[in-house]
Amino acid sequence: MATVTLSLNGRPYEIACDDGQEERLQTLGIDLDRRVSEMARRLGPVADNRLLAMAALVIADELATARAAADASVQRAAERDAAAAADAVEAMARRMDAIATRLSAP
Repeated sequence: MATVTLSLNGRPYEIACDDGQEERLQTLGIDLDRRVSEMARRLGPVADNRLLAMAALVIADELATARAAADASVQRAAERDAAAAADAVEAMARRMDAIATRLSAP
């Protein structure tokens, strides 16, 4: 198991991660530090745990929004697929009716 030291709002935090995940964790830590630092600049003196909680809530909100957008996109795609399948079945039924009409003609 690897350990990465992240700097969040100027304070070091040692975080364990799976081997090979160090670079990803560093990248995520840089993004989190940026968010926390921006909040600290806007809000002034705030306890680190409160800043981290607020950053977590902002990230959770972004994640919920992204999930909702993805779900809506999947739903739209499913509706388009269902409509296309219905159109294909309808076209096939028309062709079968035409064939049946030709076969039943004298």
